[in-house]
Amino acid sequence: MSGIDWPNGGEVPFRRTNLSATGHDVSLTRQGAAVGTLRVNLRWSSAGGGNTGGSGRRGLFPRRTEPLAARPNRSVDLDLGCLYEFTDGQRGVVQAVGQRSGDYARPPYIRLDRDDRFGSQAGENLFINMDQNVHFERILIFVMVKSGTADLTTCDTNVTFYPTAGPALEVPLTGPSGLVKTNSCAVAQIRRQGPEIVVHPELKYFSGYQSEIDAAFGWGLRWGHSSHHSRF
Repeated sequence: MSGIDWPNGGEVPFRRTNLSATGHDVSLTRQGAAVGTLRVNLRWSSAGGGNTGGSGRRGLFPRRTEPLAARPNRSVDLDLGCLYEFTDGQRGVVQAVGQRSGDYARPPYIRLDRDDRFGSQAGENLFINMDQNVHFERILIFVMVKSGTADLTTCDTNVTFYPTAGPALEVPLTGPSGLVKTNSCAVAQIRRQGPEIVVHPELKYFSGYQSEIDAAFGWGLRWGHSSHHSRF
């Protein structure tokens, strides 16, 4: 990992492009990024648990009086995870709930590094082993509220994909969702499309959690419940 500046987005300088729900698919294959490690990073920076403060400003770059690293968010806790499906039909989930953190070297070839409870500078990361992409049919990246807010779109939430080649792909989760409560978001799919592996933006918001996302995308997993989150 020498020479990699993970907290600030990988190699410096790191080109960036924004993905939106109306954006086009990005082919990892065409830009030579269907190999190595694809890192998916979640960070959030609202300190108010759904309250944007006196200015009322929302968005990816809110006005701040001190840097993000100095303002860990101790009131809002978000979780990063993914649903995966292999080409042979095997399906599952990688998430902090139920300690299903995955494995990088063995199936599912996806690893969740930690459960960040405070919105730190490093955030939470999924490491996807793209050297094993022959097994991947689709991987759905999701974010959900664990505590501290009833609307993740007010938390300056940002998911960024860091491929081995090409620009970083930023996906701001700033809504609006049109829901009374926004507890989760299906951010994007990494999926097989003919001979290519592409990133397809989704940005679909839900009032529920993983089981509701599962139903919307037809994953077909069997879910129980732990507190107000789904446990697989």
